[in-house]
Amino acid sequence: MAMFMAHLTHPVETCYLVNEETKKKLKEHSSKREELAKKHEIKIISAVYPPLEHEIFYIIEAPSFRNVELYLREMGFALYNKIKIRHVQSMEKALDRLQEL
Repeated sequence: MAMFMAHLTHPVETCYLVNEETKKKLKEHSSKREELAKKHEIKIISAVYPPLEHEIFYIIEAPSFRNVELYLREMGFALYNKIKIRHVQSMEKALDRLQEL
């Protein structure tokens, strides 16, 4: 499977910490995250955020870019975030290959 990084950003006004509508929708969608991951054939490697910066970073293994996009949409993230998805590779694997050259 390919690996992708999703970078999500949102303004303070739409953050679930201060926006009740966003909080309600995200709470509803997030309860289905395992089901949605299975549906879209993805594996969440990591999901992190820097507190107070209104950003979220996901590292995801998936068969395609489209699977990641559909997962993030169904999770409700597209409702309040600007989302950038990039195909990435493991730096550890790259460094291992470097030793073989």
